[in-house]
Amino acid sequence: MTSVTQLYNVNQLTPGMELGQPVLNQKGTVLLAEGTVLNKALLDHLSRLGVESVGIKETILQQSTEITLDSKSLELLNQAVEQIKSSFHTIEKYGKVPMQIFENIAANHLSPLVNTHSAANFLNIDRPKSDYLYNHSINVGLLSGLIGKWMGSSEEEISALILTGLLHDIGKTQIPQDVINKTGKLTPKEMELVKLHATYSYRLLNDLPNIPPTVKFGILQHHERLDGSGYPGRFRDDKVHRFARIVAIADIYCAMTADREHSEKFNPFAAAEELAKDMYSKLDTEICTTFLTNFCTFIIGNKLQLEDGREVEIVYTGHFLNLNPLVRTAEGEILTITNWRSIRKMTPFSAKLT
Repeated sequence: MTSVTQLYNVNQLTPGMELGQPVLNQKGTVLLAEGTVLNKALLDHLSRLGVESVGIKETILQQSTEITLDSKSLELLNQAVEQIKSSFHTIEKYGKVPMQIFENIAANHLSPLVNTHSAANFLNIDRPKSDYLYNHSINVGLLSGLIGKWMGSSEEEISALILTGLLHDIGKTQIPQDVINKTGKLTPKEMELVKLHATYSYRLLNDLPNIPPTVKFGILQHHERLDGSGYPGRFRDDKVHRFARIVAIADIYCAMTADREHSEKFNPFAAAEELAKDMYSKLDTEICTTFLTNFCTFIIGNKLQLEDGREVEIVYTGHFLNLNPLVRTAEGEILTITNWRSIRKMTPFSAKLT
């Protein structure tokens, strides 16, 4: 392990952080010494003194952390994608949801993955744009379950969250597929059609027995936003179900970081930054904080390709409100990424399969 000093705004500090350099006043007098571990009283003291930013000590990896994605789990994921694809076609043709298949995928394909160390890295696998809807359903199911796990949810809740994520977009089968698969920008009329999918998803499930209300409301409300700007009901605050709040964050992150026909793919850091912008207005602050904090952990060890063609390994991320990741080149040089545009793509699947 080695350490670096990263600059943080005072309003980004939390108790337990360690100063990586002394805090000085305008006359050069030491207010707090290097190595001081901050507590609430010291944070209040810094605010009263008008200190704007301080250097915080952060630990980075000295050795390379190779990501391993086991081949058995990958095969389970590939099987799940094919089953989802077949199920979506069934819903489109007959208007009936083969619930047993979705429940089997949730229980036997995704639930085991949620409990693996490298689960989140399966979200980063490049897949064909033409299969976006099916892969997206799998990814949102997996990430919804992960967020539930990170928040300390029960096994029963985690399973229900996975199922909610898997089913959240089934209503898109009821919308003309030339609109869903359109490569260009959607017209306002087409956008209104697409917005109906949450309601259609709910209707497809509403009369089916043994589906928990939490799953149904999570699906119906996954595009609602806490400031009332979402759809279909423009609900706000406590009118938005907790499951919907979790699935919303999973849906946004997975959509932004995927290859889609009608929008540019975000690299994970840019996507995390977009989520952070909305975490105090549109999204649930606690859930978003939980996701972004864990994001800073699971992203370490992934590979990035820079604009100049170099492949680098992420060794440090920092706090999610101050994302300036450190990366290691093949020669061992440590670089700071301050411009997301310098990242051409993330290449996690250079990791070996076991």
